Formats: sequence, C-alpha cells, structure tokens
Amino acid sequence: MSTITEASVQSARPTRFMDAVDRLKEEHDALKVRLSAVQAKAQSVGKMKTVPEAMALLQQLREEITDFRTELDRHATWEERELFPLLCSYFNKYSGPSMMPSFWVMEKDHELAETFIDSFIESVDRLSLPSREAIRETSSHLIQACLILNEHLNLEEDVVYPMAEQILDDIDSLFS
Repeated sequence: MSTITEASVQSARPTRFMDAVDRLKEEHDALKVRLSAVQAKAQSVGKMKTVPEAMALLQQLREEITDFRTELDRHATWEERELFPLLCSYFNKYSGPSMMPSFWVMEKDHELAETFIDSFIESVDRLSLPSREAIRETSSHLIQACLILNEHLNLEEDVVYPMAEQILDDIDSLFS
C-alpha cells in the first residue's frame, strides 16, 4: 500500500504533465513547419537556373538553418532538463523495459542531424568557385539533416505521447 504525500501530489499535478505535453506539441509543430520550409528550399537549390542564384539560396539556407539550430537546441535543452527527467522519474518506479534505449536513439539521431548540418555549413563556406554538382552535393547534406530531424521529432512524439497519456490516466485514476 502506498501513501500519498504532499510532495507526490505536487509532482504529479495533471497540469504539469499537460503543460509539458502541450509545450512539446507546440514546439514540435513549429519546428516541423520551419524544417519543412528549409527542406523544400534545399531541394530547389539544384533546380536553380544559374549558379549565382543557387549560391544565394545556399547562403540564405545557411542563415536559416543556423537560426533553426538555435531554436532546436533551446527545445532539446528543455526536453533534457525538464521533460525527460520528469518522465523517467515517473516510469522508473515500474518494473519492465526502461525508456533509456529510446532516449539514447533519439539523442543519436539528433547528433547525426547536427553532423549533417555542420557538414552543410562547412560546405557552403568552402564553395568559392562552385559547380552545379558541388552545389547539389552541398544541399544534399541539408536535405539529409532535415529528413533525420523530421524522423527524430516523430520518434519523440511516438515515445513521449503514450507515456504522457499513461501518466495522465494514472493521475485520473488516483484522484477519481
């Protein structure tokens, strides 16, 4: 038999979990919109009529992905400091499979996407007399980063949403 302490009720407030899930959804939706726009532009680079037009778009994409990365890093920091520890502290009380492998995979996806972003930025910075082939190759790094990040965000949702739903169901059961 477990006893409910004031601390456990405070940490298990439904609003805390609902707010976290709402924030996750809002931030993911915003990130996906921006990511989709970047990916569409990156895919259009190879279709540009002239090399100078393609280079101008690559420079624009360099700025956009740098801004996007800042937003993504802010989001990831929040997840790592608040959301994931909250979920882990709740689910580590149960026997059964750990969530740590899922979090590890998500972290590795994020790192892989960051590697492709770095590769894109370095490639843009090195293009002094670019060929169409070099431009297409450069944009392919960004396209790959976008694909990985989209999959990363979807995986997070596939892992976190069911966990959050379980927490809210447990809280409803506890207080009903």
